[in-house]
Amino acid sequence: MPFLALVAVAVTGLGTSANNQLVRAARLGDMPAMRRCFLDHKLANLDLNSALDAAAAYAHLSVVELLVAFGATDLDSALLSAAARDHVKVVAYLISEERPNPATNTRDAQVLAANLGAINADWLLTAHRWEERRS
Repeated sequence: MPFLALVAVAVTGLGTSANNQLVRAARLGDMPAMRRCFLDHKLANLDLNSALDAAAAYAHLSVVELLVAFGATDLDSALLSAAARDHVKVVAYLISEERPNPATNTRDAQVLAANLGAINADWLLTAHRWEERRS
């Protein structure tokens, strides 16, 4: 990293903010770091939805479940991230009717999965949409 970039990071605090720490921990599936973020920072100051998107994109189901339990609400964006990368377990969790507010953009996620060759997510979402239409 060039010297000026390092100075900019040091001066602005980029890379060390609570949100950056939370998103990085979610992306890596680092549960101890997630817990530290929740203990060290007020929940209202944390961007749970960005962390949820990162966890879904990297298939960390336990982190996705934790973030939803703590109040992350943008399940539609997380669904697109998981479907694009064929993370079927995360997709199944996000669309599960057993949850109070499942993701609703299943059509968009299915089309995205189909276009990107995410075969398993495509099939799961197609079956889910078919069941929705039957009922």
